[in-house]
Amino acid sequence: MHNTRLYVTVGRGGAAALFLALCFLVACRSEADTRYEVIVHFNASVTQPDLDFVAAYLRGYDPDVDFLIQETFPPTGVARFKTNGRNVCEVIEAELETMSYIDSVDCAKAPDGIPIGGGTPVSSTAEGR
Repeated sequence: MHNTRLYVTVGRGGAAALFLALCFLVACRSEADTRYEVIVHFNASVTQPDLDFVAAYLRGYDPDVDFLIQETFPPTGVARFKTNGRNVCEVIEAELETMSYIDSVDCAKAPDGIPIGGGTPVSSTAEGR
């Protein structure tokens, strides 16, 4: 670990800007991201653009999100990602459940041991067939 010293002279009115910049730097270096699992239960009116929209929405929390769609109809989508946001589950559930093509959304902290973001995609075919 390297220790770096930063000397800053702050003029009048610059203290607030410096404080915000420091908060941003601390937030960006945070290693305390929480792991989440979101299950989206779509209904029969869902279309491919709807699935794409939900995937893009979830990428707003983590660009490396894994959003896997089960091959059933109506489909269920499962997303796993890390973020350090606040009230993540409450916000996701409230926003996505307003969509006419979604029946319900379940969000919770993901258990340890489940791959999060950038994991190996699950194959729907069994080996050896």
